[in-house]
Amino acid sequence: MWITEGLTDGKDLQRKVSEKRKMSMLVIFGVLVMFTGDAMGSLSMIPDCSFTQSDPCYGAVGHPLHLQLPFEYELNLRKNDSATHTLSRIFKVKHHRITKMPSDDQRWQFVSKNRTIIISSAEKRDSGKYFLDTFDFSGTSKGMYDLQLVIEENSPPTINLLEFGQSIMCVIEDFYPKPLSIKWKKDDREVRGRDWKTTENDSGSYRAVSVLEANLTSSSPGNKYTCEVTHGGRTYEKNLSPAAQFSLKINPPPAKELFINQRAVLECVLTGDNQKEVEGATVSWTVGGRSPATRDVRVGGVTQAGSAFTKTSTLTLEESVWFSGDEVICSTSVDQRTTSDKISVKRGANSPPTIRLVEFGQSIMCIIEDFYPKSLRIKWKKDDREVRGRDWKTTENDSGSYRAVSVLEANLGSSSPGTKYTCEVTHRGKKYSDNLSSRVQSSLKINPPPAKELFINQRAVLECVLTGDSRKEVEGATVSWTAGGRSPATGDVRVGGVTQAGSAFTKTSTLTLEESVWFSGTEVICSTSVDQRTTSDKISVKRGGQRPSIVIYKPDKTVSDSDSVSLVCEVSSSDLANVYVMWKVNGGQYIEGNSMTTIKNDNTLIVLSYLTVTGQQYNSAEITCAVKDANIQNDLQPRTSSPSKTNSPPTIRLVEFGQSIMCIIEDFYPKSLRIKWKKDDREVRGRDWKTTENDSGSYRAVSVLEANLGSSSPGTKYTCEVTHRGKKYSDNLSSRVQSSLKINPPPAKELFINQRAVLECVLTGDSRKEVEGATVSWTAGGRSPATRDVRVGGVTQAGSAFTKTSTLTLEESVWFSGAEVICSTSRTSERISVKRGGQRPSIVIYKPDKPVSDSDSVSLVCEVSSSDLANVYVMWKVNSGQYIEGNSMTTIKNDNTLIVLSYLSVTGKQYNSAEITCAVKDANIQNDFQPRTSSPSISKVNCPICPVSDWR
Repeated sequence: MWITEGLTDGKDLQRKVSEKRKMSMLVIFGVLVMFTGDAMGSLSMIPDCSFTQSDPCYGAVGHPLHLQLPFEYELNLRKNDSATHTLSRIFKVKHHRITKMPSDDQRWQFVSKNRTIIISSAEKRDSGKYFLDTFDFSGTSKGMYDLQLVIEENSPPTINLLEFGQSIMCVIEDFYPKPLSIKWKKDDREVRGRDWKTTENDSGSYRAVSVLEANLTSSSPGNKYTCEVTHGGRTYEKNLSPAAQFSLKINPPPAKELFINQRAVLECVLTGDNQKEVEGATVSWTVGGRSPATRDVRVGGVTQAGSAFTKTSTLTLEESVWFSGDEVICSTSVDQRTTSDKISVKRGANSPPTIRLVEFGQSIMCIIEDFYPKSLRIKWKKDDREVRGRDWKTTENDSGSYRAVSVLEANLGSSSPGTKYTCEVTHRGKKYSDNLSSRVQSSLKINPPPAKELFINQRAVLECVLTGDSRKEVEGATVSWTAGGRSPATGDVRVGGVTQAGSAFTKTSTLTLEESVWFSGTEVICSTSVDQRTTSDKISVKRGGQRPSIVIYKPDKTVSDSDSVSLVCEVSSSDLANVYVMWKVNGGQYIEGNSMTTIKNDNTLIVLSYLTVTGQQYNSAEITCAVKDANIQNDLQPRTSSPSKTNSPPTIRLVEFGQSIMCIIEDFYPKSLRIKWKKDDREVRGRDWKTTENDSGSYRAVSVLEANLGSSSPGTKYTCEVTHRGKKYSDNLSSRVQSSLKINPPPAKELFINQRAVLECVLTGDSRKEVEGATVSWTAGGRSPATRDVRVGGVTQAGSAFTKTSTLTLEESVWFSGAEVICSTSRTSERISVKRGGQRPSIVIYKPDKPVSDSDSVSLVCEVSSSDLANVYVMWKVNSGQYIEGNSMTTIKNDNTLIVLSYLSVTGKQYNSAEITCAVKDANIQNDFQPRTSSPSISKVNCPICPVSDWR
C-alpha cells in the first residue's frame, strides 16, 4: 500500500504515485502505516468514532471503520485480553514516528496528519475494549481513554406499514449497515414514494422512513400496497390493503321545518365504499346525553352515487330543545369500528373573543376563541412598543364561532425580568387584551456526594445549587431539604453566599448525611421558593444487587522505575449500584483517580477509574483500589483490590448447577495446587478447568463434579479438598430433598355449575416421608379460609415422584374480586390471583359459510375479545342442557386486542337442529359474574384466525 492523500480514482492514484516516486511503502511488523507530510493534502475522511466518546463504537463485518485519536505527542494503544485480563499493545507512536508495532494485521492503518486509525475491513475479532495512554513531549501523562469496539454481522431490516391520513408510511428499523433501497408498488405496478433521511439509533443500527401519497379514500377496497426494501443483497417487503372507507356527518336543521312546524329535523349521513358495510351499520342518536323516543328517529335505505353508498338517519326535535343548546350526537358502528359526529346550536349572534397567553419555549402564543363574526385584528406589544407576531389561519368551530392564534417569537430567555408582552385584539370596533410578564430565570440542581467524604468521614455531602439571572432573587430565595420525607437537623445544613459568573448568580446549600442513610436509598429533595415560584430537585442512590467484582488491569510487560504507569480499576456487575472509587498508595490517605468513566458492555455495567503512578511506586508500593457501593447486603465497608503478588491461601465455595457441583477456588498464590473430590468418605473423580491469573497477580481455579444430584440420597455429603503450599482447605455440600409446589387455576366447570372457584395446590417431591409429613396451608386475601373449604388428599406415586394435593373452594365473588391466593409449605410457597380486565368483552361465534349436512362434523369457534381482557372461562351449551367444555382453547394477540378462542366440535345434525350457546365468565370492573352468551351468527368467511382444518 502506497502512502496516499485523499485520492478519488485509479488514474489519480497512478498520477500521484508517479509524482511521489521517492516515497516508499512502509510496513512495520506487517502493519501498514500511512503518513501524510505537510506538502500533501489531508486524507479525505470523516471518522466514525472517537476515543473521547463514552458510548460504544459500532462497526460491521467487512466494512471500513475510522477511529479518531487525540492530538498528543505520544500515544500508546492497547487492547484488553479478556482471557488473561492483560493489555496487549496495538502500537506506540511518538510524534509522527511509530516506535513499537507488534501486530501482524495489515488491515490496521494509521494516518499521522489527522491522527486517525483506519480498519480497512472489520472482523469480529476486532471487537473488545481498547485503552489509549496519552503523554506530552516531556512524558507527563495527559490522560487515558477507553473505547468499547463492537463489530457486528449485517443486521436485516424490520418493516412496518402505517396508515396516516391519505398516505402510507413504511417504517424500516434496526438495520445495519446503512445503505438500502426502497421501492413502492400498488398491486403489481411500481409507484413513486418519498424517502425521508436515514437516521442512526443509539444502538448503532439505522432507521429509515418512506411515505407513499396513496390517496386511500379513492382506492378500491382490496388494493394492495407493497413497500419493498433491498438491503445487503436481499429483498424484504411488507404489504397493506386499506380497509373500507366510511364517513359520518350531521347536517344542521333546515329553516323551513323550524318556521312551518316548529321542529328541528337533523340528518345523520353515513357514506362508505362498501354496500354491505353501510347496509349493516347501526346508527344511534343522543340529545343532551339521552336517547330520543323511537318515533322521532327514521332510517332510510341505502342509495348509491358512483362508488359511494349512503344511508341517512333523521332525528326530529322540538325547536325549544334545539335552541336550548343541547349537544346532539350521532354514532355508528361499522365492522367493529365506531365513529360519531356532534352538533349543537350556537346561541346568540355576535360573540366577543376570549384571550389567553401561553408560553411555549422562547415564544408566546395568543389563543383567541369563541368569537363571531370572523373578522378581527391582532397587535403585539413589548412593554409599550409595538412588535410583529405571526398570525395563524382563523378556523371555524363546530358551534359556528371562530378561533384564531398568533405567535410572538419573544426570546424569553434573554428578556429582562418584568418585561410585559401584550396581545391586543380588535373585534367589532372594541379592543380586548391579555398580557404576560417575563419572569426571572432560575434553575436548581443537586450534585451527588463526592467519594472523598464517603471514604474518609463516612459522610455523604450533597450540594444543592440554585442559579438565576437576578442577584436579588437568588439572595432572597429560601432553600430547604428533606431526606426520606423528614427535615434534617439544622446542624447538617449549611448555606453559602451568592457568587457571580458572567450574568449568572449562584447560591449553594450543602446537606451532610450519615453514609448508612445515603446508601439505604432514601430519597433526598432540595426545594426553593423564588418570586413565589417553588421548584425542587430530587436524588437518591441507585441500589444494586450483590457487591460488584473489582479487577485492576496491570501492564503486561516489566516496568522500569523511570516509566509512567496508568492503572485501570474496573468495577462491574449486571445490576450495578452507584459506586464510589478511590485509591491508596502504601496505606496512605485515600486519593481520587485521574478520571472515571462508565460504559455498558452487553448486559454488564462497568465503571472504570484511572490512576497514573511512577514506575518506582508501581514496583515498590502497595497500590489499592477501594470501592463503596449501594448493595442489597447493606455492606458499607470498602471493597478492595490490589495488583501485588504475595503468598495467599485459597478461598473455596461450592455451587450447584444442574446435576453437577462446581468448586470455585479463588485468590491464591502461588499457582500450584491439587484438588480432590469426596462423596461422603469415598474419593471420586472430578474435572479440573484451566487455572487462570487475575489482574491482581493471584490465581483462580475451577473443578466440576458430575454428581447426578437428582438421584443422590438426601444428606449425601460432597467435599472439595484443596492442597496449597502443603496445607489442606475444603468446603462441603449436602444434597437436599427435591420438591416443588404449584397452584392450578380453577376449572371453568365449577364456576359455571356451582358458582365456586376450586383451586388445587400440588406438592411434588422425591421423598415420600417428606411429602407425607409436609403441612399445606392457604390464605385468600390475607386471611385463612374456613376449615370446611380446604381438603387434603393422600400421597400418590408416579415413577420416583410423590405427590400430595390440597384443594381450596372459594365463592366465585371472592375469586373474581382479584384476592391474592397463597399456598404455602414450611419450605416454599406459590401464589395466584385472577387477572381483572375492563368492560365485559365482546363474544362472537363463527359458523360455517356453507350449508352443513346432518352427517358432517362441524367445529364452531367462540371468540372472546377485548383490548383489556381479564381471565375468562368459557363453556358451551347444546339445547339448554348441562354446561360442557370445548375441545380446546387458545389465546392470541391481534394488534392491541387480546383474543381467547374456544373450539367445540358437534355433529351436523346438532348444528342444524339444536340451539348452541357459548357462555363466558370473566373478571370485569362491573363485578358482573353472570355468564355472557352468544349463539352462531357470523360465517366462518369473516373469521381471520379460524383454522381451515377444522372445517369439512
